[in-house]
Amino acid sequence: MGLKIDMPEPNGGRLVDRVVKKPEIGAKMAAGCPAFDIKPTMFKGSPIRNVYREIVSICYGFFSPVEGSMVREEVERVLKERRLLNDCIFPYPLVFDITEEDLKGLGVEEGDRLLLRLKGQPFAVIDIEEIYKIDTDDLATRTFGTPENNPEVVREPFNEKHPGYVIYKSLNPYVIGGKFFIVNPPKFREPFDRFWFPPAEARKEFKNKGWRTVIAHQTRNVPHVGHEFLMKNAAYMGDTEPCHGIVVNAIIGAKRLGDYPDEAIIEAHAATNEGKYIKPERHMVTFTLWDMRYGNPIESLLHGIIRQNMGVSWHMFGRDHAAVGEFYDEYATQILWGEGIPSFGFEAPPTDVYAGLKIRPQNMQEFWYCPVCGEIAYKGNCGHIDEKQKFSGSFIRGMVREGVFPPKVIMRPEVYKAVVKWWKKFNYPFVNSAYLEYKNKEGEFDLPAMEVSEKR
Repeated sequence: MGLKIDMPEPNGGRLVDRVVKKPEIGAKMAAGCPAFDIKPTMFKGSPIRNVYREIVSICYGFFSPVEGSMVREEVERVLKERRLLNDCIFPYPLVFDITEEDLKGLGVEEGDRLLLRLKGQPFAVIDIEEIYKIDTDDLATRTFGTPENNPEVVREPFNEKHPGYVIYKSLNPYVIGGKFFIVNPPKFREPFDRFWFPPAEARKEFKNKGWRTVIAHQTRNVPHVGHEFLMKNAAYMGDTEPCHGIVVNAIIGAKRLGDYPDEAIIEAHAATNEGKYIKPERHMVTFTLWDMRYGNPIESLLHGIIRQNMGVSWHMFGRDHAAVGEFYDEYATQILWGEGIPSFGFEAPPTDVYAGLKIRPQNMQEFWYCPVCGEIAYKGNCGHIDEKQKFSGSFIRGMVREGVFPPKVIMRPEVYKAVVKWWKKFNYPFVNSAYLEYKNKEGEFDLPAMEVSEKR
């Protein structure tokens, strides 16, 4: 009989819920406030991040216990120790940044409430606690580390080839710190509406399914067969009984050029369920809004927090987790969750420190195709290492780009069909500048019309 694990408590002990459900109350909260239209973070003419996604994930509890844009003292502690002022672990500074010109035009002060509009509609409010200036170069460098300060895992200095570094370096110079409330809840469009399970709803769904142990798969990609085998096998490893549920949690938001569109990612993962390649009764596709930072061990902390808040008990971590390029050691995430990274504030794994995370890691090695065995093999279980054929995302994308149907041993036909569906929609199979502009304009949801009076 394996060890039985109950659903972990949220990070910090409670789920944040800062979403106003009643329209009349939301309109009253927004009445008489100065208003600001949310703008994207830009780099070389392309939108690379939009803060509304962070606002949604904060207010619906994905980032619990964070409740808003961080004040200066909290940003500093996150950078030094990867902890919030209340001691809870959190890896990234989350800030509502603004230009000096826009700040002067608003004329707001600490203690004021600011209405945030999205696509012309009232969306959220921020109760201003502090307004301060940031050094974006310093913020970007300290967020991800340097080879000198973080020698355990950082291999190269970060530069403009790293999307997350570029996001922080491209922020506006002023920050409005304070707590958010969503006053006009979003209505997700197809295909996202079918996969929207914020933490409170995810926990209910797990209970409805009778799942007491759940393992999470992080993804920013459409699944190839190697991913599928990773999910199937990770759920049967570790010191517990086989996990009752496998949850795919896709990161939805602006991504680097060459990644797959969000719509293709989420429907391709659903295709593995619909094709019954993973038993549908123990497989569930969900998503989180976040403009990915590609931060390897730092990003893995956020992923652990998101999925713990959703009620997930285990998280699988593989080679080059949430990484791009060779900035980090390819096993940096596994080093963090296996032994800790002292220079990032972790003398021990995140589960074994004060106020540590409750979700447990399942560190995984690689799957490859073995032509001698004629099957998918797991590292260490097959002796034909010289004949191994790795699953290469770049190779698969090259085939897709040329319109070549990947062999079934690489990609399931239902997955390829989902890729082609959105290829036809966007006229290109991967993220490009046109897609980023589309995402910036349309987003993932619509907002109901809401009238807000100018005076209280």
